[in-house]
Amino acid sequence: MPIHKLVQVGRTSGGVVLPKSELRALGLVDEDGNVKDQPVRVTQTDEKTWEVAVIDPDDYPVCNG
Repeated sequence: MPIHKLVQVGRTSGGVVLPKSELRALGLVDEDGNVKDQPVRVTQTDEKTWEVAVIDPDDYPVCNG
């Protein structure tokens, strides 16, 4: 299991980079090799555990990342 670093995103957020190969396998990379604009739900499930779930864009057409 690979370990990824938590990184600063802007001034008020942090993020984790997901491997493009994994995103491609899920159909989340377009034919030009760019990650598709796709809504995801991030849920804290425990004190130090987070879950990222890809959700149907038709269910949530407007997202504020």
